[in-house]
Amino acid sequence: MPATVMVPLDGSPAAEAALAWAVQLAKRSGGEVRLVGVHAPPAVLLDGETLGTVIPDEPVRRKEAEYFAGVQARLKSAGVPVAADLLDGGVVSSLAEYATTLRPAWVVMLSHARGAVARFFRGETASEFVRESPCPVLLVHEADDPAAALAVRHVLVPLDGSPLAERVIEPAAAFARTFGADVTLLVAQADARHPDADGYLARQAAVLRPRGLAVETRVAAEGRAADVIAAAADARPGTVVALATHGRGGLSKLVWGSVTDQVVHRTHHPVLVFKPSEN
Repeated sequence: MPATVMVPLDGSPAAEAALAWAVQLAKRSGGEVRLVGVHAPPAVLLDGETLGTVIPDEPVRRKEAEYFAGVQARLKSAGVPVAADLLDGGVVSSLAEYATTLRPAWVVMLSHARGAVARFFRGETASEFVRESPCPVLLVHEADDPAAALAVRHVLVPLDGSPLAERVIEPAAAFARTFGADVTLLVAQADARHPDADGYLARQAAVLRPRGLAVETRVAAEGRAADVIAAAADARPGTVVALATHGRGGLSKLVWGSVTDQVVHRTHHPVLVFKPSEN
């Protein structure tokens, strides 16, 4: 079944940083790009309370539809099928429900935006969506060069010995195979739970190598996990970092709100984040 790459957009140029990545993923996997927006009727607020819709809604919806048609037209020459859907409702809940129904191979979206450059990528929208997404989410940065999507050569997978952190290995391997990239399994010893980090990584690598992946292992003896991960990513051009997260947090140090959150906000590299299902 062809892979679908879902791209949430809000009409801002910043969010379109995800498009080059989505096109490459679709091309390399023989899939399609699905653009998704969330329509929010214009409303008037007073002291934080919604008084209701005052501005006519139809012109706003028409403008949003025109925007998505324009993006589709721009991507026509990319050589991949592109479809678009405009949803209604809350941003995070609507996107999560759509992803649950669509089951895309990947979601590619802006990690965060500074200031008022994006309508629904301010604040914690990306982190909230990651907690709800049933599939891996590639978080990219506003200033990403589109050419970076052509230059993925390395997938860095930090582990800490916990079953939760290990759940990102399969999505990371699939991402690496799609780009023909190699993989590095990394343990920051200061935060690791496994007493035999070298042996632990060797066993994890042995599972991946028969699948045709070039896999390296590395144990960092000193340093906080976020610092070690950021430095390791910076040392290799064309790196994507892959990390697991948990909707509730607390089961691993590599969770959103802790190491994952720090890495996403501190590194300029894209981060592939996966929240394993509760089942």
